[in-house]
Amino acid sequence: MEKLIIQGEKKTPYISLDPGSRQLKFEGRSIPEDTISFYEPILKWMEQYVEAERKDTTDLHVNLEYFNTSTSRYLFGIFKKLEAYHNKGNPVLIHWYYEKDDFEMLESGEDYASILKIPFKMVPVEVEGDNLDQL
Repeated sequence: MEKLIIQGEKKTPYISLDPGSRQLKFEGRSIPEDTISFYEPILKWMEQYVEAERKDTTDLHVNLEYFNTSTSRYLFGIFKKLEAYHNKGNPVLIHWYYEKDDFEMLESGEDYASILKIPFKMVPVEVEGDNLDQL
C-alpha cells in the first residue's frame, strides 16, 4: 500500500496518509467546492488501510482551522472506519488539535469523541502572533 499525499490549497487541507509509519494527517482548512471528489480517494485509501492488521498504534492527527458541514460528514465516515478497525484490536488514537481559544473547534472534537468508541486526545495549540505583549 502506498502513501497518499494531497497538497493543501486555499480551500482544501494538506493530507498525508502513510501506512508505513501509521501516521495520518489532515491539516489546514477544509471547504472544498466539490467535497465528494476531494474526499472519495481518501475514503477509498482508508478502506484499503483498515483491511490489514497492525499491532502498533495508528495515529490520526486532525489539525483543521475550519471545516464545513459536508467535510464533517466525511470526517465522521473516516472516524467510523477507524472505530471499526480499532474495535477489531488494531490500536488507533485520534489527535484533535484546536487553537486554545477556539472553543467551537474543541467542542467539535468533543462531540466526535462522545459519539465514537475510539480514543481521542484533545491538543490545544498556541496561535502564532497571538502575543499582544509584543505590540
